Amino acid sequence: MFSLRKPTPERLRDLLELWKDAPLSYTPPPGDGFIDDEHAVRLGSGEEVYRSACEALDAWIMFPEWAEVSRSEAKGQQAGQIVAMVTRICGLWWVNPCRVLRRTDSDHTHGFVYGTLPEHAECGEEQFVIEKRPDGSVWYVIRAFSHPRHWMAWLAFPLARWWQCRFVRDSQQRMGEAITS
Repeated sequence: MFSLRKPTPERLRDLLELWKDAPLSYTPPPGDGFIDDEHAVRLGSGEEVYRSACEALDAWIMFPEWAEVSRSEAKGQQAGQIVAMVTRICGLWWVNPCRVLRRTDSDHTHGFVYGTLPEHAECGEEQFVIEKRPDGSVWYVIRAFSHPRHWMAWLAFPLARWWQCRFVRDSQQRMGEAITS
């Protein structure tokens, strides 16, 4: 959903509550027309880097400074939780809601998957995960499948893809900075 004004914190809380029972905007598994993406960046190696990266992910540090994450829980991601990314694009304020679908934790991974809700400009899922690989290296990985949902996103598809790529680049940079600080 978009608006000319930035939504107030109170409005965002109301929207998160309103969306708690909303269905996903797609039917898994995705069919034709979805774009698959996978982006990975090496954060370093060792247990300390892995632990720091997991803490940064739980604190939602992976979202760029230009993308505010509205959520009711201050830390972490649990299945069923509703979150919304709030950002300004081309003079409009976009509020893109998602539902956390599942955790993807194991001995060597830490992360979660969320899916878009009907008010989101895009349609699909995104996974954010920290991976500790057999060689001890630690990676931040974003996996997604999506396509535009809102008519403006379809109309401006190249611009929408540019914003998605910018998000990935800036997200990787934020995670790298979180590990080195």
